[in-house]
Amino acid sequence: MNKILVMVATATTLLLSSCGTSKKTPSTDYQYQQWRVQQEQQQSAQQRPSRTIRERVQSIVLASEDCDKWRAYGTATSYVEKAAISEARRMAREELAQMMKVAIEGAAQDYTMNAQQNLKGSAETLAEEVMSLFVSQEIENSKEIWNDTFDLSDGSIQVYVCYEIRSSKEDFNKKLDNTLDREGIIGIQYDRDRFIKQMSAGLEEYKKKNQAQ
Repeated sequence: MNKILVMVATATTLLLSSCGTSKKTPSTDYQYQQWRVQQEQQQSAQQRPSRTIRERVQSIVLASEDCDKWRAYGTATSYVEKAAISEARRMAREELAQMMKVAIEGAAQDYTMNAQQNLKGSAETLAEEVMSLFVSQEIENSKEIWNDTFDLSDGSIQVYVCYEIRSSKEDFNKKLDNTLDREGIIGIQYDRDRFIKQMSAGLEEYKKKNQAQ
């Protein structure tokens, strides 16, 4: 009988001991929850794409900012630094010429439809005269105001250059008005004012479109 009681007592003790070890304490439960949170955070970080902030090229910033002068930038890449700089400068001036050309052609089209005097030629002829007699010299006299140079991993050199017309926008318009009058391109003041206004608007529109690209 005593042996039976001892065996029952032993079994009961083992059972209670087993239940006690399987039951989680508050401390153990908290540590498990913390571990789960850490695991979820690590998984989330691994799934989230990494990001790198892009470097702002100062030449582009200067060319696109609001200021009182017309600006444009050019860029080129070469294994020879001097060649990269020379080509970037050429590209900047070409971009100045292109923005002027687009704006002048738009203003010339408007002029042919709204002029108060008999036209001496087509809109294309008018645009060519303005480019050759005025704008080409303004671009030739333009100046470099900034350049950025980057050494690329393949050993080549990338250069950005910003150019601007020396005259302020106001002076640019005054000189254009004088040229149109002096050369007999547009004789009536009203027509000249409208042409210059349309050209300025075209330059601003070109600039905004270029920024969006």
